Amino acid sequence: MSASGNGRRPDPNVLQFRTHIRHCLEQHPETRLYVLVDGARYMTLENRLDAAGAAIRVEWLLAATELDEISRGGPALVEFVGDSAEATQLLDWLIERDQKSPLVSWLWSERSFEALSNHLKSHLFSRLPDGRMALFRYYNPTVRRGLESVLDSEQRMALMLPLDRWQIWQPLALAYQTYYRVGQEARHA
Repeated sequence: MSASGNGRRPDPNVLQFRTHIRHCLEQHPETRLYVLVDGARYMTLENRLDAAGAAIRVEWLLAATELDEISRGGPALVEFVGDSAEATQLLDWLIERDQKSPLVSWLWSERSFEALSNHLKSHLFSRLPDGRMALFRYYNPTVRRGLESVLDSEQRMALMLPLDRWQIWQPLALAYQTYYRVGQEARHA
């Protein structure tokens, strides 16, 4: 991604994570970065995503489900498809906002956008013991952090299946928590 397109200097933490992203993509060119944003955490997210235009690809994961009417308040899967001022501006904004109040999961995968989207959608709803369906908010960084103590290894593996890494910002540690797919423990990056 190029320099910030908004005329001001990016926060050093934004630059550090952007450098981390660039380094990971250079070291593993087969890996793609996807961003899973909790739309409920920022109600005008749709406007930001629209402003990025062709620089990104977006799918609202609750669209075409029983929660379609409120899909913009649910998770959005985002892929950066080009290196442009619009892409950099959105990336910097997401990093900056995320580090103030976590709303993003940074997903690293070799899978296609469609494959990852389908996988994530397949985990959106869970059946409760009484038979009712419930929204499984794994895409919320606070919920995601708590899942490590709730999910068993089989459930964790099912959620992480198409992912190499899942990163979320940890405000108290001032670092990203990284979860790995295969047999590795979570750690701060």
